[in-house]
Amino acid sequence: MRLAFDARVRPRSSFARVLALFEEAARAVELPWEEWRGGPCAAEVLWSVRQAEAPLPGAGGGPPRQVVTIYDVNPLLPDGRPAWQRWRRARRFRRRAGAALADAWRVVTSSEDARGRIEAAFPAAAGRCAVVPLYPEARFTPDGPPSTLAEPGYLLFLGALRRHKNAAGLVRAYARLPAALRRAHPLLLAGRAHRARRRLARLLAALGLAGQVRLLDEVPEEELPGLYRGAAAFAFPSLAEGFGLPPLEAMACGTPVVASDRTSLPEVLGGAAELVDPLDPAALAVALERVLADPAQAEARRQAGLARAAAFGPAATGRALRALLEDPSR
Repeated sequence: MRLAFDARVRPRSSFARVLALFEEAARAVELPWEEWRGGPCAAEVLWSVRQAEAPLPGAGGGPPRQVVTIYDVNPLLPDGRPAWQRWRRARRFRRRAGAALADAWRVVTSSEDARGRIEAAFPAAAGRCAVVPLYPEARFTPDGPPSTLAEPGYLLFLGALRRHKNAAGLVRAYARLPAALRRAHPLLLAGRAHRARRRLARLLAALGLAGQVRLLDEVPEEELPGLYRGAAAFAFPSLAEGFGLPPLEAMACGTPVVASDRTSLPEVLGGAAELVDPLDPAALAVALERVLADPAQAEARRQAGLARAAAFGPAATGRALRALLEDPSR
């Protein structure tokens, strides 16, 4: 089938990176594709990489046939707030995803865990939902200099500082580490702060950590590999993920990973990460100390992470993409 990717996500969109991953995967398996930027579409299949959005809303079964991407159902999952505070976001997501599914020929997500949650939340997706995994780009490698944004040796978190990312839980766990370990490994929170900056500042002040934790805001794309390389460990205690690309990128850069044992992360990271209950600050602190204070443990995690990250790549993703398009049962 002739495939077109909806390229209207470029240049200023968080989905532009995902589009580049899928295009590289299609090239890796010699799957013909083109970019579509609006107007008539000559391809048989048109795929949007935006979250829960059909490229041609209301067009139904086509032509072209539409592929919709749903990365996760995080708006429907607990994020530390009472349910009454989350219901509007959940309602908006259900409406958006429901409308996209009405137009979808196929639905793509990035992990088996996400597929199960999508099909449970939206029975209309059952039988049409397939897993096409993400992967670290080739630039994420141990070879290269660390970032100049901070002195190497920090404990790194990278991700938008939304509630479900659980940066506050990481800060509470970090406060439990021995003072000498905190001095040797300051905590670096890198990512768009949204409305979390004030909330985190209050928490840091209450815990006496104001001088030991640094908020970096959003990091330029070109700095990401070096930022991972300069970290003594990467912490990712997220409450909900559809895939979990940042910890996999950290592994590809040779950085030991401590991550949540929730949703897709055990599936994606396997036994290569130190997995822990993200809602247990004491357990998270123990896992962090094990990696930061024990060089042998850190090296074991580093080697396991490199091997795990190597299992993901454009060829594997391309094969999943081709199988999705060619599966006669769908």
